[in-house]
Amino acid sequence: MRKIVCALASSAVVFCVATPAVAQINAPVPAANYITFGGNDWAWASPCPPSGGIPGTTCGTGAMVDFTYQGTQGWRLPTAAELAAGPSVSDFGTPSAFKCASAWFTTYSHCDYGDAAGGAVFGTPGGNVWYAETWVIRGAVPEAATWAMMLGGFGLVGAAMRGRRRSVSFA
Repeated sequence: MRKIVCALASSAVVFCVATPAVAQINAPVPAANYITFGGNDWAWASPCPPSGGIPGTTCGTGAMVDFTYQGTQGWRLPTAAELAAGPSVSDFGTPSAFKCASAWFTTYSHCDYGDAAGGAVFGTPGGNVWYAETWVIRGAVPEAATWAMMLGGFGLVGAAMRGRRRSVSFA
């Protein structure tokens, strides 16, 4: 009986240890934490500009968005044109329930809905402030149905081309 209790206690310690927030930076952003808008995935990456803030402010200095791992997943800063055609803060959700992916891009992990709602989004006309929120973008991954349709189309084109073969004989 004592061995069973010890084994259960040991497994509880192993499985209940908290994972540090930094570990998320080296993991893919879950679909529940980003939106798809205009054919691209958009994530709310940081409550600060990507290059950091001003010394003495909450954002501090130094890079606030880490693309070391997320860059390999296709995430990048959007261009001005992409931001202009991109989502609004309400596309991420409501003030009480919105999609925030900052834990996968920075150790300063939270998002300030009020700042973004006030226009403080990095790269936009109102985003030239030390507390500007940072949104990132990547090309959306096609869904399975899209891949199936594309492969089916290639198959039909291949079959049509195969049926058109004509034999040529030289006299």
